[in-house]
Amino acid sequence: MGSATSTQSARAARSLQGLGKLAQWRQAWLGMDTNPRVLALAQTCYGKILIYAGFVLALLAGRQLSLAASALIALTVAACIAAPHRKLIIMAASGAVYFCLRPYRTQQQIEFSERVYPPEFAMAELPALASYTPLAIAFLAIFYVVGRLASRYPRALPVRRSLISQTVVFFALLVVGGALSPTTASYGLIWSLIVMMAASFFFLAYGMADIRAQGDVRTAIHVGFVRPFWSGPSIPFKGLSYLRKFEAHEPAELAAVRLRALKLIVWATMLACVCRMLEAGAYDMAGLPTLQQAIADTAGASSYGIALSWTVLIKAFLFNVISLGALVHTLVAVIRMCGYGIPRGMARPLTARSIAEFWNRYLFYFKELLVDFFFYPAFVRFFKKWPRLRIAFATFCAAFVGNMIFSILSQVHLFADIGPLKTLAMFDSYAVYALALTVALIASQLASRRPRPEDGVLRYEILPRVTVIGFFCVAQIFSDEGAHTSLAERTGFLLHLLGA
Repeated sequence: MGSATSTQSARAARSLQGLGKLAQWRQAWLGMDTNPRVLALAQTCYGKILIYAGFVLALLAGRQLSLAASALIALTVAACIAAPHRKLIIMAASGAVYFCLRPYRTQQQIEFSERVYPPEFAMAELPALASYTPLAIAFLAIFYVVGRLASRYPRALPVRRSLISQTVVFFALLVVGGALSPTTASYGLIWSLIVMMAASFFFLAYGMADIRAQGDVRTAIHVGFVRPFWSGPSIPFKGLSYLRKFEAHEPAELAAVRLRALKLIVWATMLACVCRMLEAGAYDMAGLPTLQQAIADTAGASSYGIALSWTVLIKAFLFNVISLGALVHTLVAVIRMCGYGIPRGMARPLTARSIAEFWNRYLFYFKELLVDFFFYPAFVRFFKKWPRLRIAFATFCAAFVGNMIFSILSQVHLFADIGPLKTLAMFDSYAVYALALTVALIASQLASRRPRPEDGVLRYEILPRVTVIGFFCVAQIFSDEGAHTSLAERTGFLLHLLGA
């Protein structure tokens, strides 16, 4: 009896010792960017090779980007490490190459560019890459010329109101594209240019803002950031001037930034692997439907119990947070490996205690885009004598108007396929989501009282977070930008969740 007890005690002691070592290793890993010995090693040639090798392995293991995109990133990062004083030129050259190879944001836009030309037009018979690369080069050339003019005449009205000027040009192209006959070559060229501009719309806006600021960066460099080499389908991580605020100059500082990049991409890879395992368990083993399938089945002959429907909803929300976090962390890690220690794009959103805090933590750079181009312009111009109305209106401009514009731009090719009215009608569900988000954000910002630690664990730690997560879980029913299910079907699924 005593022998068995002593054996169990020894096993428990070894388990505790093992957990203690794991905790020590974890702490050492998390703190390595402040460890003098690790920083010294990271500044050596051997250390740089180790960090780079770990970064590339994690990039490939995470599978967040295509093999071609990963190869371009790996080559660009290697060049930036080898020639850190030339990294801006290297990144711009890589971005220009990336844009010429993939000037469109999504696969749907690429497929549109392949079929938009009439069959008798010679470009219709060319491979997709050969058909849109010359147009991409011309697009970059136009941006360069416009940028040069803007830097020379910064006080000109079109330059001072560059976003408005850009929007006017874009809508003018839409009008021309709508007026042309689909049987002409001009139709294909104009619509390819429209979709190309839509894919880079806010990258262009940030670029023009940077040029207008009259910085010390040449216009040719800005051309390489029309859509940077890491961008893929992502949103802009603000402009080049923002990146340069976080540029590491000293060797020790640069080593620390690269170590943080390595930590972040390893974390992104772990999230990606966890997401894949959870998806395999949920879909392959448990046989759970996707959220869109559940909505469609509930509207049709099939139906699920309320408990299972809530399970599907929560599962979809968690999978979206994890998968999006993996992608955003990967892209931020790429930028950090180039020597720019920008903040993370997602930071513990599930710990948020308010709608506004979650929105800031969940997609930081998308929030920044809406704030830069919609919130601030409205905030500084309207309702200056009514502070609460001022905040509410600026929030509406950002969360609803800006959100809708950004989403519609991603599907602008449908204007040519099915027409403007039918395209806009596809966004009825997303408009409900954007409106609900706007109202929630306004209420969150104007709330007279926020949770405080003295409120107790339940009211401070639990209820606010459950409320925030619950809101975004339900809101995602309407947040799909596609027309896979109708607004009525989504509303029916929401009523089903509520037992109606």
